[in-house]
Amino acid sequence: SRLERRLPRPPSPHTSRSSSAAKASAEMSVAGAIGAAASGMAAGAFSYNRENYMFDAEMRWERFASAREYANQQAEQYRGDIRNLAALTVKKNGLWAVSATLCMALNVALYCAGRLGLHGPSPPAWIMGLWLTNNAASFAFMSVTTFLALHASFRASAASVHLLTRKTRVPVPTLKQLDQARTFASEFEQQSASDMFRVPYLSNSGAPKTDEAVYDSNFDGEASAGRRGRRSSSAPPERSKCSSWVRTEFEVDRAGSVVPSELPADAAPEHFRLYAAVQKEFYQHDIYARVGIFLGFTHYFQSLCFYGLGHINIELRAFWVAYACTFVLAVLLALILRFDIVPPQGGRKQLLPKCEFLGPLAVLPAAVGMSLEFRVEYDPNAIALCWVFVFIAYIMQLIYSLRILEVVLPDEKFEGLGERLGASWLPEGWTKVPSSFYHVLYAVAPPNKLQPGQHDIVREVKEGGRGAYGEVTGDSTGAA
Repeated sequence: SRLERRLPRPPSPHTSRSSSAAKASAEMSVAGAIGAAASGMAAGAFSYNRENYMFDAEMRWERFASAREYANQQAEQYRGDIRNLAALTVKKNGLWAVSATLCMALNVALYCAGRLGLHGPSPPAWIMGLWLTNNAASFAFMSVTTFLALHASFRASAASVHLLTRKTRVPVPTLKQLDQARTFASEFEQQSASDMFRVPYLSNSGAPKTDEAVYDSNFDGEASAGRRGRRSSSAPPERSKCSSWVRTEFEVDRAGSVVPSELPADAAPEHFRLYAAVQKEFYQHDIYARVGIFLGFTHYFQSLCFYGLGHINIELRAFWVAYACTFVLAVLLALILRFDIVPPQGGRKQLLPKCEFLGPLAVLPAAVGMSLEFRVEYDPNAIALCWVFVFIAYIMQLIYSLRILEVVLPDEKFEGLGERLGASWLPEGWTKVPSSFYHVLYAVAPPNKLQPGQHDIVREVKEGGRGAYGEVTGDSTGAA
């Protein structure tokens, strides 16, 4: 009996069946609980991600519309830039053409009499020569000014119209782009399962790091500050960790509509570059129209000096009145020469420096010669002295003309000057410009780069591929 008590009793069939059922029931309960929890988590994750998708879809459309709206407003500003640049040339040269035409009428009026002093003795041939040559030179320079001014004006107008109607257009999105930017709620069903059931905080957020994205680049093969290095063009694209609908947005909305240029990020907008290229065809006409009207008026005032000497001495025999009138005109001529001619920049060698003032000074020996010419008593010494003053006046006039030719010749090594508020500005490389007149040319070329704080959103929309584009799409070659 003791041995029987030590041996284990075999389980009964009824006990084995009940323990197995309890174990199976517990496992089923655990599995059901796990399944219910998993289903709840899946449903919660699905609902959470679908709400994110709907929110991102709304923000995608808002961003697309806002970017195009800002680009359209900036494009309107660009169109205004072209109008203003062209208007400067058109209005300026229009005034010069009108002024030159009026001066030509005055030149013709001086020629109407045919000679000096109709009611007195014949004028000396030498004073007629000084007057007629200066008056003819004024008429010729004003004629050239009119031609140059009209060409520059019409060419600037044509360039403005051409750019406004063909190149500088408002980047209105197409219907295809609008349809691509629009998303439907049912498109969430087409997203990847990993994005539909992403568990927040426990997996990747699916959003790009736009705050750390770099939007500026030098495009010179060197990475700018804070910019990630580019991958090789032959390397396979990296797998993006962003949500599938985020990748779609960047691939479609940020892809751009034109081939990205290799220009630096601070390069001037396209309309400035186009107008600068066109302006090279007429900026010399614009500049020399200003020089031509200067030459026309200086020769006209000098012809008035000699006209006054001849007319007053012959008609009135009022020598001191002739001196006074010609002195006023000579001072006016000297002031114009002083205001318009400055030392050339770039260290250009001057053969006849300051000799432009010989022009107004030539009036003095001519006035003395006229006084001796109309002397009451005959004196051979006075006649000889008169011819000495005549030759001095002609020599001074010749040197003055050579000096004027020297200052109006273009500088071959003109390098331009730094920009100054309200002043003329021509970029480097625009040669054939007389730097002695640089301060009175009133010519403004488009800038060659953006200033700090300025942005070209039109270019960014057209070219795309900026900011976090490379991180999202896995194509770092297109990111900037």
